Formats: sequence, C-alpha cells, structure tokens
Amino acid sequence: MRILFVAQRYHPFVGGVETQTRLVVHELARRGHEVQVVATTLREPHLPARLRVLGDSLLLPDGRSYDDEGVPVHVLTPGLGDRLRMLAIALRAVPLLARRYHALRRFGYPFFRRVFAQKLHPFVAWADVVHSVAGNYLGWTAQEVARALGRPFVVTPYVHPGQYGDGPDDARHWQTADAVLALLETDRKVLVERLGVPPEKVHLYGVVPLLPDRADGAGFRARHGLGEAPVVLFVGRMNDYKGAPALVQAAPLVWTKRPDVHFVFIGPASEDERRIFEGADARVHYLGRVDDQEKADAYAACDVFCMPSRHEILPAVYLEAWSYGKPVVGGPAPGLRELIEGNEAGLVVAQTPEAVAEGLLQLLEHPEQARRFGENGRRLVRQRYTREALVDTLERVYRALLARVTSAAS
Repeated sequence: MRILFVAQRYHPFVGGVETQTRLVVHELARRGHEVQVVATTLREPHLPARLRVLGDSLLLPDGRSYDDEGVPVHVLTPGLGDRLRMLAIALRAVPLLARRYHALRRFGYPFFRRVFAQKLHPFVAWADVVHSVAGNYLGWTAQEVARALGRPFVVTPYVHPGQYGDGPDDARHWQTADAVLALLETDRKVLVERLGVPPEKVHLYGVVPLLPDRADGAGFRARHGLGEAPVVLFVGRMNDYKGAPALVQAAPLVWTKRPDVHFVFIGPASEDERRIFEGADARVHYLGRVDDQEKADAYAACDVFCMPSRHEILPAVYLEAWSYGKPVVGGPAPGLRELIEGNEAGLVVAQTPEAVAEGLLQLLEHPEQARRFGENGRRLVRQRYTREALVDTLERVYRALLARVTSAAS
C-alpha cells in the first residue's frame, strides 16, 4: 500500500503530533508499506497567533527535503515568485487582523491553495491513501487534491475545542473526509455532535508512549541531587496552557506541608517562558530539552507526574508516566477527565496554583492511592495504547477505504 502523510510540521520538530506521526510512519514502513511524508516546515515560525495564519503561506521558512531513515520527507515551501504574488494579497488582510480569527483564516486559504495544490498533486497522485495530520491550509488543500484524483482521504483532526480545529471551515473539512480518527470517546462526541461529522466515518484511534525499554531512576536522582526526596515531574512546553506557570506557583503551597518535595521540569521554553524560573527555589529544577533516555529516567525517578493543561486531547506524556506506573495530575482539558479519572489513574484539577497543590498533596500524602492509580495507568497503556494496536487500526481503516474504491470502480 502506498501511503502519503500530510503534516504541517515533521521531525526534527519536537512536538506530540510530530513525534506520534513519525512513529506511525516508520511502523507502517516496517510492515512493508511504501510511505512518504509532505510537510511545509520542520520548525515553527515565531509569530503572534493571528499572524500565523499568514505564516501558513507567505512566511513559511525555507526547508530541504530529506530521507528520514528510509522514508522520503518532502518539504514544500513557496518560491520567491509565489511569495511576491502572495504579498500583495496578504497586505489586503491587514484590516482583518482586528477581526475574528476564522475570518482571517478563510481569507488566506485561496492564495495558499493556488500555490500548493500544484506542489501536492504529484505526491497525492502517487498514493493509494492520503492521511492528513495537518489541520490547516495544507490539510485542506491535500483533501481537495485527493478528492479530485479519487484518492481516499483520512484525517486525524486534533481538535482542541475553543482553541483550534472547531471552526466552521474546519468542521466542513472533517465532515467531508472519508475517515476521521478520534483519539478518545470525548473527542468522538465533539466531532459527531458538535462538528457534524457522520458517526460512521469516525474511528477511535489513540497515541503511543515513546520511551526506551529501560530507565534508571536512581541514576537520575543522583545526577540531579534529588536524593530520596519526593519528586513531582512536568514534561512539556513551558507555556501557560500546558500549566507550567501554575505548577511553579503551586510549589510554595505544597512546601507548607511537604517542604521535602522537589519539582523537575523538562521541555522546551522560549526566553519569555523561562522567566517563570527566575529566582526559583533550589528545589525547582528546570532541565530544558533532554534526550529520550534522560526523560525515561525522569519518569522512573518521579513520584507524581503533573501537567495541568487546559487544552489537550490525548497527551502522550500521561501515557509515558503510566508506562512507569506513576500517578498523574491533569488539568481541565476536554477529555482528560475521561482518560484520567475514568480509568482511576490519577486526578483532574483546575489550573490554579491552589487546586494543583491540593491534588499533589492528595497523592503525596496517600502513597497507597498513588500506587493504585499508577498501576491502573500502567495496565491501561499495556491493554490499549501499544504501537501494534495503533497501526492495526490504521491498516483496517485504509483497507476498508481502498475496498470501497475498488468496489465503486467495478
């Protein structure tokens, strides 16, 4: 089977969607499928939220196509002539910057499509199935090209209600895809009940924890001077919606009852985001980006994992923590209550320092409950979130769509 993945960003960009996509791509290739990837960037432009709409087209950074361990990755960027033509159109969008985000997004799409439909055409024509993980202009354009060429189109929307993926233009594209992959039952309900996707098109999917088989928690504690102290771990971007600032602010509240607790933060941060650690207590450790082995060691070393995010669907970091039998404290993002509390694998709290501190103290002061939550999470991962189960689902969806195409042609 020839499978084309369409991604806004791809490895070496570091992010949950990009990491999961790469895992699936390589597993499909290992099973003997021919797989290629098209993307528009391998790094994220540093632009304000509204300007990113134009960044999806006019301001895309240049990139070079490359071979990712046997998988061709094609980086599509506009040429100089394309950029100059788009510049005149983009200038007309300036008055829209003060209006609704969706209005600006709708304005930008036609001139992106005009440039990128031609670039996508040969790759879509090559494929038997097109699978998009790009909920932006690139995904929309790929869907239109796939429809024109009669190729089945699969999409993983990554809808974050109230943040992105749930606008009227998004909904129209999800509704008209041939198959839509939902990460959780809550995600499926949003797609069907709120965004109008026909229920027969929606398939439950998932993500996979990506960590080395072995981890050295004792070594991690020794390297970072943690001794036998209780450790709370955060893994993710140090931004507001992930909850890193709330966790930093929760630390002094935890210390009023448990002054022995240390807090470890792993993940990228902009210069502004790193300011949350200025003047931090010695019991707060910001490690920045680390390799997979160091991250695995951190999970093995911690007592509680905490990422009180407001916007998530199915974060791989929770599954990673559960892989090591650790309880989690999650935030009020849609779907997390189903994932965490529905499986009795941790606590869901509001993203306030007080609520985060209360949740952490509940687990730190009740180790038997924490142990039970961690074991429930470990069992959940082993039963439902394996690489084999994930790709088995994909193959079933792809083959069903191809059988439908073959039947229609005969």
